[in-house]
Amino acid sequence: MTVTDIARLIFKERDSDSIVQDARYAIEVESYSPSYAVLRVSGDLDMSSRTAMTHNLTRLTASGADVLIDLSAVSFMYSGAVNAVITSALASDGSVRVFAPTRPARMVIESLGAAALLVDHRPSSLLPR
Repeated sequence: MTVTDIARLIFKERDSDSIVQDARYAIEVESYSPSYAVLRVSGDLDMSSRTAMTHNLTRLTASGADVLIDLSAVSFMYSGAVNAVITSALASDGSVRVFAPTRPARMVIESLGAAALLVDHRPSSLLPR
């Protein structure tokens, strides 16, 4: 069960949903209130995903929402996609956080020095293998 599934149980209604799908990845925005949204990402986040990530994060942070990015279904994450997350987090004064990154996503996030964006704050060396 992902954070999005749990949030669906808690918040029965969502204000809006939008989905970006590509052959390699999907990005789904789930707005539960004007101040809270989940950006659910899956697949391979390659060079082509950066624009969609930037667009969605900019739109959500401009609205003032706290954004939780669910990376539990990401199989590959290009550093440019992580930079889009980092840029949004810096511009939004910490209202962007990353939840449940897969090992490939976590490795790129940590290697770019952005482990503080992770909700769990645990470096991968402490995770069970």
